[in-house]
Amino acid sequence: MSSIANDHDVISSLPDTVLCHILSFIPTTEAVATSVLSKRWTHLWRSVPSLNICDVNLDDLEDYCRFNDFVYSVLLARNNTSIKSSIFNIWYDDPHLGRLGFPNVIKWINSIVQRGLERLEMCVGMVEDNLQLPISILSCRTLVVLDVSGFTVKGFSSVRLPSLKILRVQDSIFLNARDLLLLLTGCPILEDLYACNLQSQSEDSLSYQECESLSLSKLIKAQMPHTFCHFPLKALRNVNELCIEINKVYRCFDEIPTFHNLTKSKLHSINYNWNLLVQVLNHCPNLQHIELSQGTDYGGGKRDNDQENWVDPISVPQCISLHLKTCTLWYFRGQQGCKNCLLGSCFFL
Repeated sequence: MSSIANDHDVISSLPDTVLCHILSFIPTTEAVATSVLSKRWTHLWRSVPSLNICDVNLDDLEDYCRFNDFVYSVLLARNNTSIKSSIFNIWYDDPHLGRLGFPNVIKWINSIVQRGLERLEMCVGMVEDNLQLPISILSCRTLVVLDVSGFTVKGFSSVRLPSLKILRVQDSIFLNARDLLLLLTGCPILEDLYACNLQSQSEDSLSYQECESLSLSKLIKAQMPHTFCHFPLKALRNVNELCIEINKVYRCFDEIPTFHNLTKSKLHSINYNWNLLVQVLNHCPNLQHIELSQGTDYGGGKRDNDQENWVDPISVPQCISLHLKTCTLWYFRGQQGCKNCLLGSCFFL
């Protein structure tokens, strides 16, 4: 039995499409290395529908040159074959290498977005300010998933991402809140938004017309922790899961929509604005799970001199009396001598 197994290479007998699919889950360096296994594998890596440049750390000029030659040779060897998925996770230890290398990264991105790219994960780091996001990404009509980290997003006048369903942007900088809205406006079928630790360089306020222009009608899930730029809540009205720094993104002239589908919510940075909290809860009739944070996990709510300004609401929000199942509180300070008041107010859960 063992001799039969040794004589028959089951893996190599699989169809090319199956083998290429398997190779798409490993780094490109390892996929290329399979070419030495046998004649059957010599050119197989050229048709793998992914380009995964993962966990590359460039220490010196020799590493830099060798890495650049490798990526260019891979792209040239593939000719015009499609690339459905790509990961770029590169760190330049030397800022000089970063300044030399990033123009090459832009060329690689410009090449693959024209090859039917559907998924892109991109994190390019160096010891200095954030790098500018390659603008060609924002007009890739085939892109379904975009995950970028550590970039400055600027220099674009329009966004055309008609197929994008999942957008993850973190540790990035926008020139102003309008640029973030412009990015989202170009994603008409977006379903899942994760925007973490976003900042804007200017403290501009969006006009009523600009807020009204953003419609994310397909959005189901929106998570925006540690994002401090103004964002219209009305654009999030269809979500069933929401995480937001409420006091940072809300402006007094904004309309609070009714979140009919919302069942799970995290509202951070309350900043003792109980009136706003009650307003939001009154617009969440079907809420079942809520997490409230006075500050953030950076300790923003742990202040000694805040004065309580709680005023009992006229009526209990519908979600609390009918649907709420769990309530989690972070970084709140109780009033002195009222150790049990919080438990008493949550007894209905």
